[in-house]
Amino acid sequence: MTGANVLAFRKFRTALDSILAPTDGSALSLAATLKALDFARRLQARLVLFSAIPAYQYPIYVGGIPFEYPSETDYQAQCRTIVAGYLGLVAEVAAEQGVEVRQRVVFNSNAAQAIVAMAEDEQCSLIFMGSHGRGGLSRMFLGSVALKTLTLAHGAVLVDHPSPEEIVQVETLMKENAVES
Repeated sequence: MTGANVLAFRKFRTALDSILAPTDGSALSLAATLKALDFARRLQARLVLFSAIPAYQYPIYVGGIPFEYPSETDYQAQCRTIVAGYLGLVAEVAAEQGVEVRQRVVFNSNAAQAIVAMAEDEQCSLIFMGSHGRGGLSRMFLGSVALKTLTLAHGAVLVDHPSPEEIVQVETLMKENAVES
């Protein structure tokens, strides 16, 4: 065979250089986020820690407005403080392991939509998230952010279901660091 007739084929390979790890602050979600951190470390990828907080809804009751209800500014400040605690915990572990981390927070009541938008905004090649693994009626009534994200995402989504042992380890880590869930 002559060199002119031989074609070199390259395998197409998407580089996993940026991973989005959405979390709601629960032990299950943080266990998956720590797995995403380990995955990012192994791939030498950047990790984007993300939390979508439900938007403020001012309560209106038949009897009027409750006296002791926080303002939108207070609500957002309280939520940001809580989120900073659990995202900061993961960011500290990432810094110890030499993983580049970016923290992002948005107020959006549609978590799946916010996750997909953030993955696009941050140009993440993978969304790595946890799932409660609910099925049947509980999924129908409670919904599944993971399932909705899989439906909406245009890129790769890895859904992890942490073991009970992993969840207990994260709960212990959260208690040791006084992190609210």
